[in-house]
Amino acid sequence: MTQPFGHEKLIVYQKGIRFVAVRSALLNGLPRRVAACDHLDRGAESILVNIAHTGGTWFPNERIVYLGHANGSALECAACLDVLVAKSLLADEAVYPGKSLLAEVVCMLIAMRKVAVNRVREQHPVYRTKKGRLLDHEDLDVYQVAVQVVAWLESMLIKFSCSADLRAKLDKSTTSIVLNIAEGNGRFTRTNQATFYETAYKATIQSASLVDLATASGDADLLQVEQGRELLRRIAAMLTALAKVATHD
Repeated sequence: MTQPFGHEKLIVYQKGIRFVAVRSALLNGLPRRVAACDHLDRGAESILVNIAHTGGTWFPNERIVYLGHANGSALECAACLDVLVAKSLLADEAVYPGKSLLAEVVCMLIAMRKVAVNRVREQHPVYRTKKGRLLDHEDLDVYQVAVQVVAWLESMLIKFSCSADLRAKLDKSTTSIVLNIAEGNGRFTRTNQATFYETAYKATIQSASLVDLATASGDADLLQVEQGRELLRRIAAMLTALAKVATHD
């Protein structure tokens, strides 16, 4: 009988497979596709591929890199689920099983990274953050404000007199803010974190300019538009501070 690959025996890999099934069920039930859907597809695949690579290399430093990629992708997937909830495409209770699986995967990956210098082995995870949430990035104020921006945009799109292309770009750019904050927080090196925070910052600036374009006709309520702009300004300020910490730590 042919022996399975080493990574196929890992509990964390098996949980990743289970998440792929959960992801498919969630996406198949959506009334429409948004930018987060494609990210969720790619992120789920990236988790599995990078976990598999950890079992295919003999060098601890390479394992750490692959574990960091897998961890970042898991957090990206969790952020995608938050985006879908913020857009009212899914309910909190619908995404909770998937996020719980991802929390287990993340805890296992972090534990595997801690022992990667000697050998990769799995540990039993603890599932709650200091604020009682499933994943660390959810404790970040900048992440919570970014999710608010997604919800704000979803409520405002019907009030914007703009093209479908511009609406799609707004969806993509605001989603990018959320996902890059989550994935950056999960990277294992400060340099990688700073790179993702910079990407999130650029997406924030782009989102602000796209909002200006979408509201140039003056049809939307100015007070509501200003609320969104203020959220984006807050995100930009917090990301600037996070990037400075990451590059000088």
